[in-house]
Amino acid sequence: MMGGDSGTATRRPACVLIASRNGQGQIATAVAQARTQAPVFVVSDGSTDATAEVARAAGAEVLELDENVGKPAAIARAFDHFDIESRFETVAVIDDDTRVEPGFIRHGLLSMRAGVAIVVGKTVSDWTHQVRWNPWVAARAFSYWKYQLFIRRGQSALNVMTCISGSNSLYRTSLLAQVVSENTPYIVDDTYWTLETHRRKLGRIAYAPKARALIQDPTTGADWYRQNLRWLWGTMQGIHGHKIGRKATLFDITYLGLIFDWIVYVLALPVMLVMTFVLAGSPVRAGLMYLGGYLLWAVIGAIALRRWRLVLMAPALIAVDWLQRVNFVHAFFKTIREPRVERCAWTSPKRFA
Repeated sequence: MMGGDSGTATRRPACVLIASRNGQGQIATAVAQARTQAPVFVVSDGSTDATAEVARAAGAEVLELDENVGKPAAIARAFDHFDIESRFETVAVIDDDTRVEPGFIRHGLLSMRAGVAIVVGKTVSDWTHQVRWNPWVAARAFSYWKYQLFIRRGQSALNVMTCISGSNSLYRTSLLAQVVSENTPYIVDDTYWTLETHRRKLGRIAYAPKARALIQDPTTGADWYRQNLRWLWGTMQGIHGHKIGRKATLFDITYLGLIFDWIVYVLALPVMLVMTFVLAGSPVRAGLMYLGGYLLWAVIGAIALRRWRLVLMAPALIAVDWLQRVNFVHAFFKTIREPRVERCAWTSPKRFA
């Protein structure tokens, strides 16, 4: 287990690292807001637009890569190029569309207590006027709220966190130096970092809900599906590659519980709903009960998020919820066909400035 780093008197507390490919539309805002809290480094991953120039003008130190090597490799090269481990105690890795709120670094550092290796910030959907009625953003905002409230807090308390936010997490540089790699075997780099941290007992992973960051979510069905599929595929690759469930640890046991919950969600619940509709005296009444239950959740979410339009968008949330089940099945078979990758391809959803 990792304690506080030694010999860090000459190192600064924190910096921010952003990997971007063709992010000229949003990189300036990401850099400007992060730069008020810590020095910012940007690696332009073979961008064909003005990402490097815009980031540099916003105040970041920039590394320009001539070829597109993928996010994990870009981060690894920037980590070495800027000599981050010897200069800083911690590094926040964020996306080029992430807007860290004031106090993000401060709250992250407060949670970086002895033995903690990674601090995960709170992810908040950037639900602006441009996308305020977008069902894909609404569904993502709703799922972030539920996941962080009901799962992430508990996993943090037990040190069994199965997923970190690749868009807004803070790492000890000594930890990242051990897990960052140009040849990450999974399609999602932070999945690999999470599992390596647990398996090698490199330190605790803590959740800091006061370290908030706004991120942009997919605005089209195709982008939403591809991003979700990539996340689930990477998760299942990690379960296979790190042999989750084959060791008698609390992490493995709780992860098996989560996998069981997924099975119930994807397979058992639909079967139960169909049986309810068939066996009920009135399928219409059963359908209304189902809709009513989901509407209640939408109301609770709307109150918590202070977004009342979520109530009116409840039917869209249900549709996305069922599409998510298709995503799970697709990711499962994709993992069987390709349990490892040679390179993490860089594909970002369409962004709004």
